[in-house]
This record gives sequence, structure tokens and C-alpha cells, in this order.
Amino acid sequence: MQNRYVGDIGDYVKLALLRALAAAGAGCVDTGISIGVVWWLVPDESHNTDGRHIGYLKKANWRGYDPTLFEYLNQIVTKGIRNVEQLQSAEVLPTCTFFSEEIPLPQDIRRRAEERRSWTERALSAIRRCSLVFLDPDNGLAPVLFSVTRKGSRKSVAMDELKLFGSNRSLLVYHHQTRRKGGHRDEITWQAGRLKDAGFRQIDALRARPYSPRVFFLLDGTDTLRERAAMFSKNWKGYVEWMPDLR
Repeated sequence: MQNRYVGDIGDYVKLALLRALAAAGAGCVDTGISIGVVWWLVPDESHNTDGRHIGYLKKANWRGYDPTLFEYLNQIVTKGIRNVEQLQSAEVLPTCTFFSEEIPLPQDIRRRAEERRSWTERALSAIRRCSLVFLDPDNGLAPVLFSVTRKGSRKSVAMDELKLFGSNRSLLVYHHQTRRKGGHRDEITWQAGRLKDAGFRQIDALRARPYSPRVFFLLDGTDTLRERAAMFSKNWKGYVEWMPDLR
């Protein structure tokens, strides 16, 4: 996650999904589901124009999916205060626990693994009482050949880190689809295989397609969470697809 993404179309879908899982969009909050949000925050980059897709805020048809969220994001973008702190509001994500500390990447390569472990421990401590945790890494699931010492490592979550965050709880993790040979659906199936090998029992996905294709993997979701995720895809028909029981 980068602050410059706040309020763009991808952010709208992501936050609407979290609100649907918490039943917040229905005017109430299911207090039986405590959500922890780990932004997986990295510094804003300037080498591309990611985060520019805010034109949907000028189109009335987008408002109907989640009017409260739409209006709130419109205010943030209009005022030019696009940062995750603005999302940590009861009006957007009620009763959530947030961890918004940037992932460290020391200049000294020898310190990178240790600093990453320390950051992970602080994040785990912050969300220890949550029954559902959302991870929002820039790129998503780490590639097979991955090392936390590499420069771009902050933008991905490693499989061993996933297992730590998903221990005894449900997990929702963002993954930005790549140009993997075979296409996006093949990539989702392949990633599901990796997740199964990592020890996750129930693997479902929501594939979102406004602008850049992205996937939200729901891991070991409860029946309630899975039902709400499926209903979310129905409400966002044409933009979000529910892909249950992946193997």
C-alpha cells in the first residue's frame, strides 16, 4: 500500500469489501468479527502514475455500490489528503484495529531480515485479538524466489509471513495480478496451490476487474465471511467475481 493510492478505484473496491465483511455497509457492525488491517505501507513512489484512477468519483453510477464510502473518499480526494490515516475512521472502517507503520528497509543489507522480523512482530502484536486480518501489500504474494533483503521486497508478503498472520484466524490478502504465462485465471489457480501447500485449508478468492486486475484471497474464512464475500460479488456483478473452493 502507498498513500497515493488512497481514494482510487482499487481502494474503493477494497474498502467496500472490508465494510461488507464487517456488515458495516448495512448500517450496523457485526461485533463478532474483529478486523485487523495491516496496510503493508511503503513510501510513495513517483516512477509511474499508479493511483490516478479517481475519475469514478465523477460518475454517479459508482456511488450506489457503497454511498457512505463513496462520499467519504470523494471528500479525501477533493481535499488532497490522500493517506491511510484518513481511512482509519469509524465512518469508514468501524471497530477495526490498524497497523500503519512503514516496512523498514535499512541501507545496510545485513540488517534487513532482522528489521523485517521486528516489524512483523509489532504488526502481529497489534492485531493479536482480531478474528480476520487483512494484509495489503503493494504487489501481493511474494514470488517463489524471494528474499527480504532485496530492494523491492517491501511490496510483497512472503508465505512464511502469511502463515504467521493467518495462525488461528481468517486472512484476507491482496494480490495484484501479473503477466504470468497462462493468464490471470491460471495464475489464481497456481497461487491457490501455493497457499494450500503453505497449510491453508479453505482457499477462496474475489477477482476484481475495475482497471488493473487484482485478487483478494480469503484464507480459512468462516461460513459467515464466505457468505458475505459471495454476496459482495453479486452486488458488484460485472466488476467482482467470487471464486470459491480453489484447489
